[in-house]
Amino acid sequence: MSEIRRLLSDAQDAERRGKKEEAVRLLRIAAAWYRDRQMLKRAAQMLRQARRVEGVTDEEESGEAVFGFEPEDEATPEVAEVSEGRMLVEQRSPQLADPALDAWCSFCCKPKVEVGALVAGPAGAYLCAGCLGLSATLLGSTAPKVSPPWEVKALAFELSAQRRARARFTRVRSRLALVIGPEGTGKSAWLQSLGSQPDLRHLEITRPLTPEEEDELLRWLEPAGRSAFLVVRAAVPPPALVLQGEHGEEPLHDTASLVESVPQLSPRVLARVDAVIPFSPPHPEELVSLAQALAEARGVWLPESALTQLVALSLRAQRGVHELATLIARIPPGKYGP
Repeated sequence: MSEIRRLLSDAQDAERRGKKEEAVRLLRIAAAWYRDRQMLKRAAQMLRQARRVEGVTDEEESGEAVFGFEPEDEATPEVAEVSEGRMLVEQRSPQLADPALDAWCSFCCKPKVEVGALVAGPAGAYLCAGCLGLSATLLGSTAPKVSPPWEVKALAFELSAQRRARARFTRVRSRLALVIGPEGTGKSAWLQSLGSQPDLRHLEITRPLTPEEEDELLRWLEPAGRSAFLVVRAAVPPPALVLQGEHGEEPLHDTASLVESVPQLSPRVLARVDAVIPFSPPHPEELVSLAQALAEARGVWLPESALTQLVALSLRAQRGVHELATLIARIPPGKYGP
């Protein structure tokens, strides 16, 4: 967490707990932080916020020089507020925040890389989709429902494919996602991290769906806010295109390749898929780390040579993580030597 983000978060928490003096102190430190970086408008906003918490009106504090804000260096906060008046009127309506800006939500204090695009307010505040939906619920708003980003809990030990899947669904919520990968690549554990939700379905596709089953699935998806995961045990097809974005590589799979790789689903359903979540087999080094984490969770302490042998056995069984977890579950708790 950056210095200024920590200051603002701590100030907000102190104010919420009724510790006004602490909140004011932190807000004034934040003002000095902005001032030292020549971000004078933001510094003035922090000072006005500090006065609001203190319950001091502008007239009562008129002329006070705080943190060395002298007239020759900068207008007083009161003058700064007036000088910004035209700008605040012109930018009164919310707008999308600059994608290049390293900002965070002013409500949940999560960075843009975790919550996705932000809405910028006229006074330097930012709002994410999750807090927007929660705010609408608290206010009893009749505005259209906004689907918040997924609240995906990180697993105690994440494989790289699970980590990529969590990062993607933290940013955006899909309607119909295809989760594809061989057995033992971490699909089931990752799906369990999503939890049970009434507007979410997990469908294990082990045979071709009938037209009636496809119709029922598409009808269920019609209401806003519903999502479904189609889970297929199969090799991940090569992407048709790999895009380089702000969040790293984004593989793009074309429908024709999916139709060939997933014959259980018709082109009509695959054309509706708006997210492909690939789970490729983990590297042996990842499996060794996972084996150690699983063993220690059971009170089993193994030398690295034994962990490597367990990974080799799981790869030979072609069941990946499933076989690895099974093998470790058969070892009684205790410490084992080389």
